Amino acid sequence: MDEFLKTICGVFALEGVYLGNEVIKCGNINDTYRMDLRTDSGLKSYIVQRINHNVFRHPERIISNVCAVTEHIAKKLEQAHDRDIGRKVLKLYVTTEGKHLYISPDGDYWRVMNFIYNAESHDRGGVRLLHKTGEAFGTFQSQLSDFPAEKLYETIPDFHDTEKRFDALEQSARADAVKRLDDCRGELAYLLSMRDRTPFFKQAYARGEIPMRVTHNDTKCNNVMFDKDTKEPLAVIDLDTVMPGFTAYDYGDAVRFAANTAAEDEPDVSKVSLDLRLCRAFTDGFVGKIRDHLRREEVNTLPDGLLLITLELAARFLTDYLDGDRYFKIRTNDHNLIRARNQIALAQDICRKMDDLREIIAQQA
Repeated sequence: MDEFLKTICGVFALEGVYLGNEVIKCGNINDTYRMDLRTDSGLKSYIVQRINHNVFRHPERIISNVCAVTEHIAKKLEQAHDRDIGRKVLKLYVTTEGKHLYISPDGDYWRVMNFIYNAESHDRGGVRLLHKTGEAFGTFQSQLSDFPAEKLYETIPDFHDTEKRFDALEQSARADAVKRLDDCRGELAYLLSMRDRTPFFKQAYARGEIPMRVTHNDTKCNNVMFDKDTKEPLAVIDLDTVMPGFTAYDYGDAVRFAANTAAEDEPDVSKVSLDLRLCRAFTDGFVGKIRDHLRREEVNTLPDGLLLITLELAARFLTDYLDGDRYFKIRTNDHNLIRARNQIALAQDICRKMDDLREIIAQQA
């Protein structure tokens, strides 16, 4: 790997002497390295990443999206005279040919980005971390609130088309390709009983009540870099899934993951519930930063986003289980079924607490 990274230094005209690299293990899709160079002014580090083009079939579209949104954010920071731009937004470097992507001889796609110094990320956390994570994603959406979402590519087609996810579930159930339907008839029946809710956001958009916005689509704590000393959020990272979408889905995915009282694959569903304290923490941070840029109708749909994103993921897990585990990585034969049951239990608790959720939102609206 050292020899290849030395080649990368030349391709991207990076100044300095190559010292070494370290594999960054977070993330399940791309291969990521921190590369260190010695320069006249001291140590300089970069992030070097191979884009998994089996998942992202058009890497050039990802690069187009990432460049567009990061340049927009950088301009906002410049206008605010922020002196810490280098740590508050990702920057993509260009090759000697002026391109943001290098295609290696074996057909892999590589890019180089800035390394954010004195920063850390967290997988999960308590009230304060959730509040600050909400602030980070709220700030991200606020900075992009005037960016025309239609200019972005849809890097994963139909990613949050909940109706199509339920269509796929029904098709998989009818096919019963690996003869697992009898194991999950109850789960299937529950999800299909919620099917009438799936067009909610499409219909609201068609009526002109909510707009399409720039969304991150992977709003987890570990996609925010925090200053190690102040613990304040710096930059939102992992922008490959940035594309047009609805704000409520970004909100819902964050709360679904962070405010679940159990791990996503906890088999004992009695341990699964929505922690309203953590939900409030994220909501206060998120809505507090984005409130002035959202329509009231959008704010009101945030709890619906939480429910629908949870149902959607349950449907995806159950579909993969019925198909023979072709998409999600599994550790046991029933791993996807466990995940589906977990998300169904969470969705049921969200329904029970919907009045509480709407009150939490109303207090911030």
